[in-house]
Amino acid sequence: MNRREACPGDLSNWKIRILGLVLATGPAWAADLSLADRQADFGEFVRDVTENYAWPDRQEKPWLSWQARYAGAVVAADSKESLANVIATALDELHDFHAEVRSRHPNRWLPVPTFADVWATPEKDAARVIAVREGSDAQRAGIAPGDVVLRIGQTPVPAAIDGRLTAAVDTREAQARAWALLSLLAGRADEERHFTIRDARGRVRDVTLPLERRFDRDQKPVSVRRLADDIGLIRFNNSIGQQATVAAFDAALEELRATRGLILDLRDVPSGGDSSVALGIMGRFVSGSMLPYQRHRIPDYGQPDVERNWLELVAPRGPFTYAAPVVALVDHWTGSMGEGMAIGLDAMHRATVVGTPMAHLAGAVGEFHLAHSGIDVAFATEQLYHVDGTLRQDWLPPIRVPEPTTSAAVLVRGREQLEQILGSTGSGH
Repeated sequence: MNRREACPGDLSNWKIRILGLVLATGPAWAADLSLADRQADFGEFVRDVTENYAWPDRQEKPWLSWQARYAGAVVAADSKESLANVIATALDELHDFHAEVRSRHPNRWLPVPTFADVWATPEKDAARVIAVREGSDAQRAGIAPGDVVLRIGQTPVPAAIDGRLTAAVDTREAQARAWALLSLLAGRADEERHFTIRDARGRVRDVTLPLERRFDRDQKPVSVRRLADDIGLIRFNNSIGQQATVAAFDAALEELRATRGLILDLRDVPSGGDSSVALGIMGRFVSGSMLPYQRHRIPDYGQPDVERNWLELVAPRGPFTYAAPVVALVDHWTGSMGEGMAIGLDAMHRATVVGTPMAHLAGAVGEFHLAHSGIDVAFATEQLYHVDGTLRQDWLPPIRVPEPTTSAAVLVRGREQLEQILGSTGSGH
């Protein structure tokens, strides 16, 4: 079985129709559950997190009090749908976009970064937009990096963030507030989004983003371009979870085999993917011996004082190794397995990574099935590291593009970096 390092809400199609998800929630989802079944499943959920969550040493451990704090909510939750909402609310206290209920409930909070189109950071009384997803509703509505979000709906940003967090956690903690803001900006599956925006010229306007989400992208697994000065570019179209991507990448690499240098564009892989696909891609840049690309760690492995650690290696594959210089582009929509590819290419010294911080998705995800309700819960069960010991979610690209920034600016910086490398090595071959 392939390791799945996917962002919750895995999507590969070019257009996302939330209305279809609403219609998909039928009577089976809302079927009644006995109180004993609900209590058994919630107890199993708490045990699963307590025994398997990848981050047991984090400062806040809300799972230690879930059983007591949510007892009343479990009693009141007389259906699978309502029990799933209770579990989702508990998971929200982790402030971890790799933790979710695998749900199609119409009012659920949409996963980040899969559905995110605005990336912003909290400020004292507002939020600063630092990136906008290319081909998104937000971009079409004219939201731009550098804009300031004043209100979400009718609520000032700080109060909206407070409302997204529960009283059981420290609402002043920076990571929690950043998580809440990104969740609010992505919104719920069955609601339009309404923002009050101030642009760089000081003009204030209200923006409504439609219920039907659309992210424009090529429907092929990869897009291939030959740029000026004999530079190749391969862009992944949220396709690292598709086995067909390996063959598509092989064909693209054959087409660009004789180029002076290559740009790998990892900026549209928000849903993560399969390690088998990533290994297949990275294997085309390795020759001779296998090379380590990331480190895995499972703390509390069977016993509180036992842990499991290993290095994962990339084996050479394919009819030839692409040996010319490579630059990999990353941004906030480089998620999960995409982040793994970035740190791996860096660790193997096979690409220079250029861009902004990535999605900061923490760890590799495991799934747990609750027997009575049939609810599936996902959260990180392994810690992942760059081979130099840096946690994957903390790793930053060596060539950092200052924010706020645009997609075009990241590409320009990547091309500049590749030309600089080629200039120092001659022709690049």
